[in-house]
Amino acid sequence: MSFADISAQFKKKQNERVEPEEVRDFEAIHDIRGKMLGVLIRDARLASGTTQQEVAEQLGVSDDEVRDWEYGRVAPTLPQLEMMAYFFDVPLSQFWSEKTLSEAQRERSIPVPKDQYGDIRNKMIAALITMARKEAKLSQEELALKSGQTNEQIVAFEMGEPIPFPVLSTLASALNKSLTYFLEGSGRIGAWLQMQEEYRRFTELPAEMRQFVSQPVHAPYIEIAMRLANMPLQELRTVAEKILDITL
Repeated sequence: MSFADISAQFKKKQNERVEPEEVRDFEAIHDIRGKMLGVLIRDARLASGTTQQEVAEQLGVSDDEVRDWEYGRVAPTLPQLEMMAYFFDVPLSQFWSEKTLSEAQRERSIPVPKDQYGDIRNKMIAALITMARKEAKLSQEELALKSGQTNEQIVAFEMGEPIPFPVLSTLASALNKSLTYFLEGSGRIGAWLQMQEEYRRFTELPAEMRQFVSQPVHAPYIEIAMRLANMPLQELRTVAEKILDITL
């Protein structure tokens, strides 16, 4: 049985409707979860290039205990999982993930049709340049003058001709756009790039803000902030006035 099969089985067990007079089979649920956890521990260990003996030494347990964890016969405690996450250099959440590290790596290793990808992306960038130019109320001649290009080059770029990155950077500046405006936002490559960019921005936040955001208990406050950010200005003013009425 593959890890995906075990994961699907676990989900089914978790989602089974329990009538008031019924008792959920927690033993079966724990057994399946233990097997999933074992697969994830072994996967993370192999990805880190460490042996069961090294894990045992780091955690102060026997080799047999580590082996039992990986086979799902017994389960480690949360502190032991925390130590393994540190030792394997993986997020702690990897141990309750629905996907192994090797599966994620295989997905990223699936070949992307290079010629097709480049052609499609160049056309998308061309459309974005045209849209930004019209939004800025610039003619092709005016954009050429602002970016140090010829009119013929701007026409070619808007037709999908590949643009050297330094030139694209200058065009972005001339159009009052950041380079992120041109980034690919969909598809496998785009999703991976976006995730890396989001992680980079997260690490640049002040430490106290990172700590606040990463606590699940604070999720409702973040959801409120997101709703407020998307609220029309007049509605936002009304909310602010009501808060002032309550506090004053």
